[in-house]
Amino acid sequence: MHLKSLTVRGFKSFASATTFDFEPGVTAVVGPNGSGKSNVVDALAWVMGEQGAKTLRGGKMEDVIFAGTAGRPPLGRAHVALTIDNADGALPIEYSEVTISRTLFRTGGSEYAINGSGCRLLDIQELLSDSGLGKEMHVIVGQGQLDKVLHATAEDRRGFIEEAAGILKHRRRKEKTLRKLDAMSANLARLSDLTGEIRRQLTPLGKQAAVARRAQAVQFDVRDARARLLADDIVTLTTAVERDEAAEAALKSRREQVEADLLAGRTRQAALEQQSAAATPVLNAARDTWYQLSATREKMKSLGVLAAERQRHLGAAEAAPDPSRDPDRLAGQAQRLRSEEAELDLALEERRIGLETAMEIKEDVEAAVRAEEQRVRELLRATADRREGLAKLAGQVAAARSRVESAEAEIGRLHQGKAAGAERHGEAAREFAALESQVAGVEEGEERLDADYE
Repeated sequence: MHLKSLTVRGFKSFASATTFDFEPGVTAVVGPNGSGKSNVVDALAWVMGEQGAKTLRGGKMEDVIFAGTAGRPPLGRAHVALTIDNADGALPIEYSEVTISRTLFRTGGSEYAINGSGCRLLDIQELLSDSGLGKEMHVIVGQGQLDKVLHATAEDRRGFIEEAAGILKHRRRKEKTLRKLDAMSANLARLSDLTGEIRRQLTPLGKQAAVARRAQAVQFDVRDARARLLADDIVTLTTAVERDEAAEAALKSRREQVEADLLAGRTRQAALEQQSAAATPVLNAARDTWYQLSATREKMKSLGVLAAERQRHLGAAEAAPDPSRDPDRLAGQAQRLRSEEAELDLALEERRIGLETAMEIKEDVEAAVRAEEQRVRELLRATADRREGLAKLAGQVAAARSRVESAEAEIGRLHQGKAAGAERHGEAAREFAALESQVAGVEEGEERLDADYE
């Protein structure tokens, strides 16, 4: 096993990618002061996991990234890749060549990789520890460390020899094992405390679980009772709604009948008004005829009085006859007047009879119109009463429906609460069972834990 190549880019003074190829045997890097020989050694230590910035001759880890010059800007990351020839299988990995790389970003992030696959720093340290390589294996002796080795005490020299002999990995494994044992002891102590606490809480938890079960049973009974009461209310309200709907249907049918009767009454009223309008001209003509006949009668009475006066004068004139008046002519004139009077009396009687008939017809029509108007008013009043009753029934039906909807919503909410309560009950039962099983497992595993600890 030997170092095959080292690729440096952005690490300290190596701004551009620089690759160092190493052949088997002794290889030396020669150059004047300030040419970067120490930076090559720092790159080897850094890629193998060095975490101390002072060991790398810097103030902080970001100082290893190329900071820039007057002619080149600073870079954002430093990358070093170390290739090891593993043809003899010294490294515990199934590759003939192993490339270990480390990248540091100026933002603070860091990446490690083995043959291009991302890994942890611990993986690189474990891989190199079995081969005698590493940042603490003293395979790299920096400036000032040689004097420290030469003037070291016996104990320090023993430590150097042990580390150079490869005992460091066993020491790390021992320390790791001791840390695990300390952690197990702390876990056992916490487990004992947890067991005691759980045992202390089991009795009150059992009591609380029993109380919770009883409370849940009571809640179920209360919810069942409420559901039954709501169901009874729903049945009652449904019956009331059906009864109100039946009454509403009856009132609607009655309203339709009343409206039909009202329409028939209005039709008959219109017909009677038409008859009255048709009889009005006849009545007016009969009234005019009666007035004319009355005037003619008065005229005839005047003529009769005049005829009687003339007859009286005629009787008085028999003693001294008037040669200017002819008795025969006067008798013919009187006869003609009597015939005219008789005709006028006959016509007057006929007109009077027609007038009486027309008056009777008018009175009958007016009485029928008044009766029909009274009936229409009664129908209108009944219709208004029916409408008011329908409005009240509609309000009652709407209120009943709202109560039914509220009851249904309450039932749905109670069902949801019942389901949630059942779920909480199941969860509490599972928690209680888990605690019991945990306590039982803890009690059963105490002996095994003691044996593992020993």
